[in-house]
Amino acid sequence: MTSTRLPGKILKTVCGRTLLDYHVSRLLKSRTIDRLIIATTINATDNPVEEFCQTRGVKCTRGSEDDVLDRYFQAVKKYPADIIVRVTSDCPLIDPVLVDQVIRYFIDHRDRLDYVNINSGNYPRGLDVEVFSRTALEKAHSHGMEPHQREHVTPYIYRDGSEFRCGTYPSQENSGHHRWCVDEPADFDLISNILTAFDGRDDFSWQECLALVEKNPDWFTLNSSVRQKTLTE
Repeated sequence: MTSTRLPGKILKTVCGRTLLDYHVSRLLKSRTIDRLIIATTINATDNPVEEFCQTRGVKCTRGSEDDVLDRYFQAVKKYPADIIVRVTSDCPLIDPVLVDQVIRYFIDHRDRLDYVNINSGNYPRGLDVEVFSRTALEKAHSHGMEPHQREHVTPYIYRDGSEFRCGTYPSQENSGHHRWCVDEPADFDLISNILTAFDGRDDFSWQECLALVEKNPDWFTLNSSVRQKTLTE
């Protein structure tokens, strides 16, 4: 809720629903995720997030604003899991089918992978998903002490020279020039257009979103100049 570029972004509404509601509703369509947990902050400004979780029956844990890695660690301590799936709440177009595909890839290659993600150069920014083992999370929590490692959860795992076996979900997609996460007002304008076009549906695919944006090329220009924030900022 304390985003510097777009404060309160996940509770902004489109067609009478918050972006967080779209995000959660789509994730709940996953066929492989056993439990959905929202790990928010202890800030009073995030009380509405916990209230939303209560109304939706979604588990919620709260912790440090800056130490997101510890939030994940504490969430897994409270709700144990052997495999952790990380997505961020500013991605209301998250695709549960793609999420399931990445999870299944991780499971199928568990004998040689501790961590897997999607290639952000292949998919629109905003479909990002990471899957990793509990052991990797625990070691990252114990040894990852750099500020960006605490804030962004997984950099310690996939750092250069890492002891973890890291991989990328194989794909031939070529849509990484699209941006569907919500960090700035221009992002929200684009997402509003897309969600409005699919009003009444939660089952639309990321491919349908892509076809819609390509059919309306002026939408792409709404946020094409927005710069993605780097891990060190």
